[in-house]
Amino acid sequence: MSHLYLIRHPVTRPDPAVPASEWDLSDGGRLQRDMLLEAPFWGSVTQVYTSSQYKTKTVGQAAFAILGIPTQAIADLDEARRDTWLGTEAFQAAQQAFFTQPDRPPVPEWESADAARARFVAAMDGILAQHPADESLAVVTHATVLTLYLAHLRHEAPEYEFWRTIGFAEVFAVDRAAPPPVDFVRLTY
Repeated sequence: MSHLYLIRHPVTRPDPAVPASEWDLSDGGRLQRDMLLEAPFWGSVTQVYTSSQYKTKTVGQAAFAILGIPTQAIADLDEARRDTWLGTEAFQAAQQAFFTQPDRPPVPEWESADAARARFVAAMDGILAQHPADESLAVVTHATVLTLYLAHLRHEAPEYEFWRTIGFAEVFAVDRAAPPPVDFVRLTY
């Protein structure tokens, strides 16, 4: 059975002076990355795709260096565009608005949920079209776009509460042969 492994990046080191798209992994995130690469599912993966952001590319680069799995970064796999620092409470409120009012950005200069979903789904459709259904693939990306994509696969509306439950370096396994709506299995390493 082939799978699509959708992976959230490891823990980052938030810095209000730096856009979130440029954050580095924390020491704990580097440890998560290394532990993640010991997971047994990598043995079946033929290709790794990441967003263009370092916090995801570092996982792909390590998968190539340690496991020899080819890796490609694709900008359309990036997180919903939102580099404005808000602080914890304001960020949580903006995220709630992002999911409940998907047609408009919750903060000026942020990407709307509808736009982020369309971008990410198109990128995933392109990736999946390049690989036979019997190949297992890994995609390392971000919690918000993962929430949007998993809801898309399940034919459901994305939910803020689901987004809140996605752990750093968490893996979602999707059966590539399953007909829609598609379900997934959560894997934690």
